[in-house]
Amino acid sequence: MDLDSITGIVAVILALGMPVFIVGIIFFFMARSNAEKQKTLRMAIEKSDTLPPEFLESLKTLQKKPKTPANDLRAGLILMAVAAGLVVLDAAGHGWTFGTLSGVAAIPGFVGVALLILGIVGSRKN
Repeated sequence: MDLDSITGIVAVILALGMPVFIVGIIFFFMARSNAEKQKTLRMAIEKSDTLPPEFLESLKTLQKKPKTPANDLRAGLILMAVAAGLVVLDAAGHGWTFGTLSGVAAIPGFVGVALLILGIVGSRKN
């Protein structure tokens, strides 16, 4: 194997591995932060000390926010905007002949439409 093929292989591995590495680091530090909070809470309960109000407020951020129809509408509009951007990008490259990228744009577009429908139906129920 010559140096050019090794360089190409290393470049592909780094390009594909970097996003996985970054997401892994984020999840590692989030888990570590949650473990530290749980350890502090456990020690405070064992000693039966009072917890500072700032710490109790930080525990509220660990809870998941409930899904609302407004969230569905927002996500649907964002996905439809991504799809429209991909279509415009494809049209700029191919002169409005809609190539492969427009087909890929259909995926977030249809998911966006589905989320819009869910948001509209959910807001009517409320």
